[in-house]
Amino acid sequence: MDGSRDKSRKAATELRQRAEARLRALASEAEVPRSEVETQRLLHELQVHQIELEMQNAELLQARNEAETALEKFTHLYDFAPVSYFTLDREGSILAANLTGASLLGIERSHLLGRRFGQFLPGTIRQIFSDFLQKVFSHQGMEFCEVALTPEGISPLFVQVEAVACKFGQQCRIAVIDITVRSKLKQKLELLHGELEARAAELEVANVELEAFNYTVSHDLRLPLTVISGYCQVIEEQFGPQLDEQCRNYIQESYESTLRMERLIDTLLEFSRVTRVKMCRQNVDLTTMAKSVAGGLMAMSPERPGAFQVAPEIEVEGDPELLRVVLENLLGNAWKYAGSRDEGVIDFGLTEVDGTPVFFVRDNGPGFDMAHADKLFLPFQRLPGTEVEGHGIGLATVERVVRRHGGRIWAESEAGRGATFFFTLGDAPVC
Repeated sequence: MDGSRDKSRKAATELRQRAEARLRALASEAEVPRSEVETQRLLHELQVHQIELEMQNAELLQARNEAETALEKFTHLYDFAPVSYFTLDREGSILAANLTGASLLGIERSHLLGRRFGQFLPGTIRQIFSDFLQKVFSHQGMEFCEVALTPEGISPLFVQVEAVACKFGQQCRIAVIDITVRSKLKQKLELLHGELEARAAELEVANVELEAFNYTVSHDLRLPLTVISGYCQVIEEQFGPQLDEQCRNYIQESYESTLRMERLIDTLLEFSRVTRVKMCRQNVDLTTMAKSVAGGLMAMSPERPGAFQVAPEIEVEGDPELLRVVLENLLGNAWKYAGSRDEGVIDFGLTEVDGTPVFFVRDNGPGFDMAHADKLFLPFQRLPGTEVEGHGIGLATVERVVRRHGGRIWAESEAGRGATFFFTLGDAPVC
């Protein structure tokens, strides 16, 4: 802006010198008689010079107005910027500050100039800030630091200072950003991280204890069950004819109870395993897997008239063993409820909801009341009126497998009109 003003002054000076030279020439020639044509030519030149001068004056006025507008705009941007700006000398004295900076320090700008910026810092870190300023003036590059700030009449703050030396190295400009909230959040995050690590250690211990418990369930509980069931068979074989019908019923019921207990143990171990087993994600052909599961179900109960309909070419990325658990439980449940019907049909397919692939298992069985849907995926919970054999673990297992794949599962049904279970599969760790 100063260069433009000097250039305009120089141009005006040159124009004035040219005009004075022309005037002297005209004065020296005044004694010489001039023709009317010559007089008209001189008058025309004077008029042209006058117009040129008026145009140059207009340009100068426009340039001045533009400079004043730019200065006003810069001043507003500087004063009302969301960041506090200061200009300091080598000693740290404040030479200039915007209104945001004055507000940050809790003092009027007119009373701020000339004071040391270090006065607004705790005494323990003033030397640190002084060393920081020396570094700024020495390196001639952008430097950063974080310091505590103690404004007048305001609670202490924690700020980030960005500083750079000016061209001639006698002043530096600094931007001060209030990071008090960020600092508190960082401290809280570090605290939460520490708590999380402690919680992770506790979970690690709990997992070890769970492993020990599973070992006990798998070995120590099975042994007495095996003994009981074995004795029941021996008694039945050796003393069966000597026993009355009531005793034989007692022995048979005891034997069947041990079998149910073993199946329950297997179910609990499977439920525990799916929540702890390491996932290995790979391409899985769900169509082929569903057909395999359906074929196994029909082979176990060939007398049932139900039928399966499996959509073709359904592929996904996930853990094949865990996904088979999902299909075995969902298709198995549908087969229990709808497979005994004369026209029972179980569908497995793929649809889309809000642009997300959604898998479903649908049956035309008895369905259920949606008022009890919140119990579907809880362990050991069975819907009222359910007469099909089970332990209430299957759907809870499915929910955990789906959740481990980053997806979710839900159901829709109407009593007497079948049920549909939907599930998604999100991102999961890749082997």
